[in-house]
Amino acid sequence: MVTPDLATKVIAGVTVVDTPIVRAAQGYARAHGDDFAFNHVMRSWIFGVVVYQKLHERGVLPQMDLEAHAISAVFHDLGWDCTGELVSQDKRFEVDGAEAARNWIQEEQRSGRAEHWDYHRTQLVWDAIALHTTGTIALYKETVVKVCAFGIRADIRGPNFDKGGTISWDVFNAVNEVFPRLDLADGIRRVICGFCRTKPETTYGQYIPFLVLLVTMFLT
Repeated sequence: MVTPDLATKVIAGVTVVDTPIVRAAQGYARAHGDDFAFNHVMRSWIFGVVVYQKLHERGVLPQMDLEAHAISAVFHDLGWDCTGELVSQDKRFEVDGAEAARNWIQEEQRSGRAEHWDYHRTQLVWDAIALHTTGTIALYKETVVKVCAFGIRADIRGPNFDKGGTISWDVFNAVNEVFPRLDLADGIRRVICGFCRTKPETTYGQYIPFLVLLVTMFLT
């Protein structure tokens, strides 16, 4: 685990880690995500940090690798890559994203830009991305994996995503002001329906219930 004295910055009133590799990850996510997807992953990262801070203060969660969480959250939808470069024809988008993230970290290591990134930290990122839509597994994994899933759920479902009140409406609205939602529900629908057309064997049975949930939550 990285040391707790990492560089930080404040986004929408939330203190987040701000190291070179985290900044580089944001640049890579921006290059491979359209506006709605990039804003979604950034909000998911920040909301995850808020949830972690609250639950850590309550003694519910142990100390977390903040860099690994940041990269997991910012990269969790690399499998949606708008350039097509990172999208396979035979894997679920979560696996595409996890593989792309691992390849990126390994390239950063080879270039000397990713110090202290061992197998365990890289695997945490892979697991967090690959499992982020599978709450029945992710929520029982390591803290990084769990918090990544929490942040994504918070962004999609809003402050009522849990019963613990970990995210207030004030925080939720402040983050949305910095990274506007840009019709998140329609964006997700377009991505998933696109995968249903281009690689249905990896998509159709997995995500139709999720699309129904989106319609129920956002479009009615």
